[in-house]
Amino acid sequence: MKKSIFLLCLLLTSTLSFSQTNIEQHTLDSLKIELKNAKEDTLKINILNDLSFSYYNIDSKKSYQYAEIAHNLSKKNNYEKGIARSYLNYGIYYWLKADFPKALDYIYKSLNISENLNDKKGIANANNRLGTIYAEFKNYKLALSCYTKALETSKEINDRKSIATYLNNIGDVYLRMKQYQKALDYFNKAIKMNAYEKTSYKSGINYTNIGITLNFLKQYRKSIEAINKSISIYNDDPSLFNAYNKLELGKSYYYLALGEKNKINRDSFLQKSLNYINESLIIFTREESLMDMRDSYSYLSKIYKTQEKPELALQLFEKSSKLNDSIFSNENKIQIEFLKSQREIELRDEKIEIQNLKIKNEARKVYLLYTITIAVIILLTLFFWLYLSKRKTNLQLEEKNKVISNINKQKDKFFSIIAHDLRGPFNGFLGLTELLAQDIDNMDKEEIQFAAVNMRSSAVNLHRLLENLLEWSRMEQGLIPFNPQKSKFLSLVNESINALQDEANKKRIKIQRSIPEDLTIYADHHILQSVIRNLLSNAIKFTPKDGSVKIEAHEDSKNTIVSISDTGIGMDAKIQNNLFKLDIKTNRNGTENEPSTGLGLILCKEFVEKHNGKIWVESEVNKGTTFYFSFPHELT
Repeated sequence: MKKSIFLLCLLLTSTLSFSQTNIEQHTLDSLKIELKNAKEDTLKINILNDLSFSYYNIDSKKSYQYAEIAHNLSKKNNYEKGIARSYLNYGIYYWLKADFPKALDYIYKSLNISENLNDKKGIANANNRLGTIYAEFKNYKLALSCYTKALETSKEINDRKSIATYLNNIGDVYLRMKQYQKALDYFNKAIKMNAYEKTSYKSGINYTNIGITLNFLKQYRKSIEAINKSISIYNDDPSLFNAYNKLELGKSYYYLALGEKNKINRDSFLQKSLNYINESLIIFTREESLMDMRDSYSYLSKIYKTQEKPELALQLFEKSSKLNDSIFSNENKIQIEFLKSQREIELRDEKIEIQNLKIKNEARKVYLLYTITIAVIILLTLFFWLYLSKRKTNLQLEEKNKVISNINKQKDKFFSIIAHDLRGPFNGFLGLTELLAQDIDNMDKEEIQFAAVNMRSSAVNLHRLLENLLEWSRMEQGLIPFNPQKSKFLSLVNESINALQDEANKKRIKIQRSIPEDLTIYADHHILQSVIRNLLSNAIKFTPKDGSVKIEAHEDSKNTIVSISDTGIGMDAKIQNNLFKLDIKTNRNGTENEPSTGLGLILCKEFVEKHNGKIWVESEVNKGTTFYFSFPHELT
């Protein structure tokens, strides 16, 4: 059963041409005959790895089996190049199984061996696979870096087929980034590189990508021309890939119809669009390609609506919405699994470091046994040295165990927040958000109001949660740049107030400030803004209507001290004591039932402490809360 990932593999990762079933089978049969006739072990290994790669998109179990045979035979013959290729095939297998730590581990092993051997082809293939994984999870910066390395390496050995593939892959990343002109440039470069193979299936892929890009650029007639070139290359075979081409044609004709004033031409374009999309839908349904089925239903709904057939339009709109909910649910699960994989990799590295410390400790003991007979003085000296060394090692082990325990607590909290506060809202309204963005010009006022009113509040809160999750994740990984400098504090506060003024106005909350105009604060501008916004947002959230919030600041001899106080619901002593602890849940809803995770205060604490500052709270139930934080005038 082929899922939509088949097309992703085709567009992003394949270093073989897209082929029909009979051509694939012919290739496999030829390789099997070559394997049977091969005499040398190195030749057998290369054929086994070729079979493993050829099977990965057809039968993953057979792909793994051939890779395993190739790996064992390579180790027996100490054939490093064969080991590298088998590791790469292992990586592809585990990527398809969504086991990302193993996939990355094997691909990096393959890359390291290829670099040691200076095997340019192997280096390029490994970087290409890494680029595929990073592109799939929207880490476009890393994806571009890996694909560019693959491209430059292939240029060194003049591997024209691979160069064309990697140009296409770079173009695909820019297409995902919505940098359409750059994407078009790379796809055209790939076409030129494939020019010597006029019937190449790779050229078909390039033309399809060009057609997709031109549709985004609203150049619909040029898109139709490019897609038809792709279809002519594939000889109009009833494959999933040509179904995708026909879906793009259907989109092009639909948008041409919307801009056509002549009724006869307009009806003709709509009918062509309807025919192409219905043809593609038959194949997508057969192949169970959910994302393409959703898009087909969506555009059929638009066409029928344009043809003034509201009942059919509504039926297809509902089908598209149901598929969209299912797709977003699956994508969220994959994203969560990827985040889990990243945490597991970090945890594994910490365990390896602990094991290395234990090995070093044992080595010292062995060394002591060998030297014990030299002299009593040396023996006593060594015992003393061992005592100090072991004590130091034990302290290191304790520290590492604390790190692991903290990582586990952070991971559990992190996934709890994601599962509870992200998965539910995403399943319900992201599908409608996408449909609203794509079709707002063609939707009725009632449809827009229905979608917008129900999603506005949730979208704002969800966006803020995502910002805090991103800040927290970047802080934990040490990715936030830290550039403290002196700046006027009042202007920073005004910027933060402006960002939250709408929320305060909705609850008729007055925000007052008592800050000298010439007061300066020594801090990182971005980080300080995040602290102020989080504390100010909390004050508004937990203050009833017609309340007030006040921001004050003053200096003493060593610090700048800031307070944000409110007339809100306050906190008891238990909540205050656990307020800045990640492993204890203290979140509660605001006065207007606004959701809260407690993550913002954790960020505030880490950001303030990064400046060698302090943060604390004073509060009474039903009387209000005041948060204080202080930044030293200079970092020491």
